[in-house]
Amino acid sequence: MTTKKKADTVDFTKARLVSTYNELSKHLADSDDIISRLTRRLQTTLDIKHIINMFVEEVGKLISFDQFEYSCEKAGNYITSEKRAAHSCSYKLKLQNDNLGEVSFTRSKKFKEEELAILERLMGTLVFPLKNALMYKQALDASLQDALTGCGNKRALDAALSREAEISKRHNHPLSIVTIDIDHFKNINDQYGHAAGDDILKQLVDCMSNSARKSDLCFRSGGEEFVVLLNKTNEVGARIIAERLRLAVTKTRFVHSDKIIPVTISLGTATFRNNETVESLMERSDKALYKAKNGGRNRVVSAEVRERKEPSTSTATATATATASTSTKQQSA
Repeated sequence: MTTKKKADTVDFTKARLVSTYNELSKHLADSDDIISRLTRRLQTTLDIKHIINMFVEEVGKLISFDQFEYSCEKAGNYITSEKRAAHSCSYKLKLQNDNLGEVSFTRSKKFKEEELAILERLMGTLVFPLKNALMYKQALDASLQDALTGCGNKRALDAALSREAEISKRHNHPLSIVTIDIDHFKNINDQYGHAAGDDILKQLVDCMSNSARKSDLCFRSGGEEFVVLLNKTNEVGARIIAERLRLAVTKTRFVHSDKIIPVTISLGTATFRNNETVESLMERSDKALYKAKNGGRNRVVSAEVRERKEPSTSTATATATATASTSTKQQSA
């Protein structure tokens, strides 16, 4: 039968933890003890996962356990192993009224009180680096997030697109994007006010997030324009997803101050070519979007389909020249 101890709250601004476990305490005696090593190591990074991994590595040298788990609303979950044993001890980390998450250890045999005291003492080295890492993550997330809608901003889009393009080239995976623009958005602002416009933008992101796949990434590229990044998705898949987004928006009831506001979107898709730049990919998707808007709005246009239907400038010129030449010969005859 599994026994799980309720998570204790360890407030490291007030705690005065002293180990009485002599056999373990001897490891804390010299200048290179685990406390000193942990303190030095954990200050070398602001990456939460690296901090957790270093902490687990050092603690594992002193006290045996089968699984370590760290969970935090701000940072997600980190689990060192899927193996979970019968006995566990858990602690909620707190520093100056900031909740830093919860850690838990599990193993097959019960933890001794002296071992728990050692664990609590070791966690004292974790809280300050963890607080700094969480603050850094929060600042980094804010710099990559659109303040109004909560989706990624233009800076995040550029970084994600460059990363996914490199992955696409390296592993030969298809990559597509969907460029989206709200139809007649200026009219919405003029008729209902800018507060309504802001509300529509937020509701649109919610609608697209609920309709897209979990792996799809949504960014606000500016104003009323958005880009959805589709990894491992070819031309056909991009059109299918774009059409799904378009239909979802048409079926959604957009409301502001008890007023129903009709909303539709136009969409352009493009699929990455290994020999092109991300700028070229964006440009082709933008051209497909403008084609959709000029074609009546509330529709999807694929850059690849458009390019197959429309001959290049040189081809069109050659065709026109040949036609003119033929016409001249016929007139002479």
